[in-house]
Amino acid sequence: MATRWDRLGAKQLTKLQDRLVAQQVRHVVAPFSPYWKARFAELGRRSSSIDSVRALETLPAAGERDVAPDGSSAGMARLVVQSGETGFALHAQGPTLRRALRLRLTRPDAYQRVVASETKPTSYVWSGLGFRYPLASTRSDLDVIARAGARMWKVAGLSGSDALLSAVPVAATTEHLALTYAAQAAGAPALFPGSDPAAVVAAGRLAAPTVLAVPAQQAAEVVTALADGGVRLDAVHTVLLVGAPTPEQRAAAAAVLPQAVVLAVHAPAGARVLWAECRERGADGGFHTYPDLEVVQLVDPDSGEATTGGGEIVLSQLGMGGSALLRWRTGDVTSSAIDRTSCPGCGRRVPRIMAVRAGALVLVSDDGRTLDLRSVAGALTGRTDLLDWRVAVGRRPRDGRGQVVVHFVPAGEPGEAAVGAAADIREVAGLLPTQLVAAGAADLAALAGEPLTARILMRA
Repeated sequence: MATRWDRLGAKQLTKLQDRLVAQQVRHVVAPFSPYWKARFAELGRRSSSIDSVRALETLPAAGERDVAPDGSSAGMARLVVQSGETGFALHAQGPTLRRALRLRLTRPDAYQRVVASETKPTSYVWSGLGFRYPLASTRSDLDVIARAGARMWKVAGLSGSDALLSAVPVAATTEHLALTYAAQAAGAPALFPGSDPAAVVAAGRLAAPTVLAVPAQQAAEVVTALADGGVRLDAVHTVLLVGAPTPEQRAAAAAVLPQAVVLAVHAPAGARVLWAECRERGADGGFHTYPDLEVVQLVDPDSGEATTGGGEIVLSQLGMGGSALLRWRTGDVTSSAIDRTSCPGCGRRVPRIMAVRAGALVLVSDDGRTLDLRSVAGALTGRTDLLDWRVAVGRRPRDGRGQVVVHFVPAGEPGEAAVGAAADIREVAGLLPTQLVAAGAADLAALAGEPLTARILMRA
């Protein structure tokens, strides 16, 4: 039986999200996150002006480099909500505050535990694309993550009778923590031996799994190792590909375990919960989000401006403290609009996202360094010495090494435009592209490649 969170009508959902957005901004993010307190001041905005999802969309989206331009994990501490007993008394929700005040009179120790549960970050997972950074959660946040895990389990069509075998690395990551809490909340047995094939095989021999959770890019190899290791796989009816798999990765998983339903679960960078595809529709139904726990929106990856018909996924978390992620640029890209109609498979009325390319806007070079294409686009957008530009990402024919080439149409002298653009790119991205090439408008139009954004092309 679907619960209320996934059956709200359009007007009810809008009203709920508007209320939750106003509450999150006014009582959690703006007063207690050092980054957002300063950001609201810079923008000349009051937190009270963000009273709806529509108003939320007027805030500029922010990503990891906006919070920590130097790529320092320590810089991300500015996001963390820094509240205490006074802040709790001023901003806690009515029922929670009344309960706490009663405990303050009768059981002071219990009162302190309630305050700490709502305000004190106690747990951390690591996330990030351009660099790794910790995401903080309070004890109350972990309860939310567990409830979201139970929902994810149901969306995937699983039950407490299932047995999970996970090949996801055992680490302080959203993926591992969310899978652990999902199984616990569903009352399902689960084994988490880590990603080492030998350990996964040994765990699989202990009890026959019915559900496998494997990193999307390693699914076929893991299943083959289990089969070669003598693990019984005839009871496996579901494979959860952790990440946003490509069609080829889905096909490879289905080929080695044809009796199983292949579904994807995914947490964008910065998220603390996993999205899942529903069993009834799979990839065609898209990732089912949680409208009472987050607002999902899109921005143009090149400009950061709000858009609707595909773009970079922007996430605002609701009802959680810890790290305050508001209009958070995840680096994930979708080519389609967010579908807000009822899922034709399971009937849930939640925002659904299809065709997700995870972390597509941040590249890892052959030497391990990262280049944020959003920073490159930001440095090029609005320059008066450039009439137009494109970024082509691919590999060099002669040696297969990755390269990023900026093709630009100069407004004046090409050399001066190239030097100015290169300096700005280095300042905001920390790296230079492989080349900057002056071109004409016709040359830009003739560039071959798969559009990742309107101005960024992926070349084979």
